[in-house]
Amino acid sequence: MLRRKPTRIELKLDDFEEWSNLRKEKQEAANASQTAQAGQCTPVDSETAQRQKRDMIHERIGYDPKPLPQPSRLPIH
Repeated sequence: MLRRKPTRIELKLDDFEEWSNLRKEKQEAANASQTAQAGQCTPVDSETAQRQKRDMIHERIGYDPKPLPQPSRLPIH
């Protein structure tokens, strides 16, 4: 099988500046959304989110926390 020789990757100053600008914009947007959400978050919302997350995990692993119904009497042999 023929193997391809490794290609050379060059990082130019323009590429680095573009990446750093995009990263700053993304961080600013994330910070703005976090500050907006911080004032709106209520304990009920976080409790609901935790319950949904817990239910999703239980469903994924196949865990059913409900007890199985037990017969009221023993079977006759």
